[in-house]
Amino acid sequence: MTDQRILLVEGESDKDFCQQLICTLKLNVTIEPETPRNLCQHAESDGVDVLRTIALPFALTRLSKKQITHLAVIVDADSSVHGYGFLKRRAQITVLLEQHGYIIPTLQTPFSQGEIFPHTKAGIPSVGLWIMPTHSTDGMLEDLLLDNLGNPAQQSLLSKADAAISDLGDLRTFKDTHLSKARLSTLLAWQKKPGTSAGKAYQAGVFSADSTAITAFTLWLQKVFQ
Repeated sequence: MTDQRILLVEGESDKDFCQQLICTLKLNVTIEPETPRNLCQHAESDGVDVLRTIALPFALTRLSKKQITHLAVIVDADSSVHGYGFLKRRAQITVLLEQHGYIIPTLQTPFSQGEIFPHTKAGIPSVGLWIMPTHSTDGMLEDLLLDNLGNPAQQSLLSKADAAISDLGDLRTFKDTHLSKARLSTLLAWQKKPGTSAGKAYQAGVFSADSTAITAFTLWLQKVFQ
């Protein structure tokens, strides 16, 4: 069977970013980022809830049948203030993995390097897990990018974007939980190619590929799939 390496993500923007990042790594294997709808015909939408209740169980079954050779999952931690956060999100995913026979160790410090869980049965592949932004903090993919800008000019641009958002007053309609998305969207709207995707911006050097956090993420990716 041809190796099939699946990277399961929440949505299309996550898929695009991961595709562009993987291209920069120049690996000697093919990694396929997939959203729930891409992977499973029973998933009528994307998002973390569909990922963990429909797409991930489907992927784990395929993995146990050797229809997938490698599997990793990326989800957002989101905010503990709003009932989620890193620890709860990890628990949601690892409970499901444990039900499928994976060994879930007690969370160790430091744990910002991502995790790879082995199966209790020999021959069934391990599963990787990374919870955005840093596999240790609350937030989402957008926070990983905003916290690791590539140069001072981008930081100055973000400061102006933050000021513009602060000045919206009553015109601001998005929820607090979407502030990071609004900040990143505004930053990307002011690039040389306005509205470029986060993935294309990564390739263009808007974000620092050499930062500690992004390096940890890329090393985890390579460890899971190579």
